[in-house]
Amino acid sequence: MLRSKISPWFSYWRVQKAFPELSGSFAVGCTDFMCSKNDSADSDVSKEAGGIFIRFFYPTEKTAETQDEANHCRWVPRREYTTGMVNFMELPTWLLGRLFYWAVGSIRIPAVYNAPVLKPVASSPGRESLPCIVFSHGLGGSRLVSSHFCCDLASRGCLVAAVEHRDQSASATFVLHVNNNDSEATEEWIHYRKLKPTDDEFRLRNSQVHKRSDECIHAHNLLEMIQAGKFPPNLFNDTSILQELKGRLDLSRVAIMGHSFGGATTVLSLAKDKRFRCGVALDVWMLPLGEDIYNYEVEQPLLFINTQAFHRWPENHEPQKTFINKKPDTRPIIAIRWTKHLDQCDIPAVLPPYISRRMALSGKLSPSISLSLNCQAIWAHLSRHLDIGNPPQHLPIIDGGEGTPKLVIIGQDFTPATEDLKGDNS
Repeated sequence: MLRSKISPWFSYWRVQKAFPELSGSFAVGCTDFMCSKNDSADSDVSKEAGGIFIRFFYPTEKTAETQDEANHCRWVPRREYTTGMVNFMELPTWLLGRLFYWAVGSIRIPAVYNAPVLKPVASSPGRESLPCIVFSHGLGGSRLVSSHFCCDLASRGCLVAAVEHRDQSASATFVLHVNNNDSEATEEWIHYRKLKPTDDEFRLRNSQVHKRSDECIHAHNLLEMIQAGKFPPNLFNDTSILQELKGRLDLSRVAIMGHSFGGATTVLSLAKDKRFRCGVALDVWMLPLGEDIYNYEVEQPLLFINTQAFHRWPENHEPQKTFINKKPDTRPIIAIRWTKHLDQCDIPAVLPPYISRRMALSGKLSPSISLSLNCQAIWAHLSRHLDIGNPPQHLPIIDGGEGTPKLVIIGQDFTPATEDLKGDNS
């Protein structure tokens, strides 16, 4: 009797929610890769942290094994990541770090670790070579917190390289150090660097965004090495998936996208490296870029997707408008109503409702609808500019006009203030 009453109570507090459905036709696999600076594709990148850390998401066959949730990866594989998130939010880690991990530790993403890469089929378009997307997380994020976007793109037949940045902007990350005299590697954790009262925020963030951009360019270099089958050793001692990817990547179709600080990283990476054909910036944070970004030549098409809250933040929106207006034809912008900043990552979709409501982390719009609209807009832009499939010439979700979803704002105009009362009252 007592047990039957307690079980629903524990189920409420410990979330076991499934991720939203993926929009593509393939199942998804993932694998982690880390190399040291000595084996890096660019020895000047991340010298202090040592190499690069990436989670690759890729398409795999739909089978009973890949569809079985018991085989799916955990969203957060280590407690250090939840502790880092709590620390980033400036909450007591001694209690809430453990509680948060307990609450979300059972959640699984729709991806199987080291599942075989989708076999090529010459007669089947989309299965021969894989377009590639480099993903950059936001401030206080990691390679894990945008797993839905990464899995969704992989389910459509793309390879996604989610970089875990080593510039102390991640909530937590780590480096593996290999001692030649020891068979096991040792971990060195890198924690989020909080802004100090004496810091010049622009100088700090500008330095970080350049390091992040260099890491994304390094990720592109690594894709070229994988394609050629000459990739560096994986410190996780598993290169089976990278070997399967040899000769399978379409390096003529590589894009970059990111959220918040990752949006700024996206803009700068496009400016620095013309190999990226296009980009998507989710709630781009303009401060780290400074006025220098107006002097860069960014020729590639770049879609901006804002949440309603970010769309109405004048200190960020004004420099964003200035940047867009320099090349408005190749820099479309949309916003999604009734959403807040974190609605563009996994967190509102997986958090227990009592946390989401208490901390006002998300807008009124359902996380599944918000993520779906973002995915639709992302794919509309990428499929158009990477020549994937046969996308229609007019795509209402990013072009506007007839068929535009009611929840999507097209263009730079601010949302009327009265709309807050009608919708986003969280």
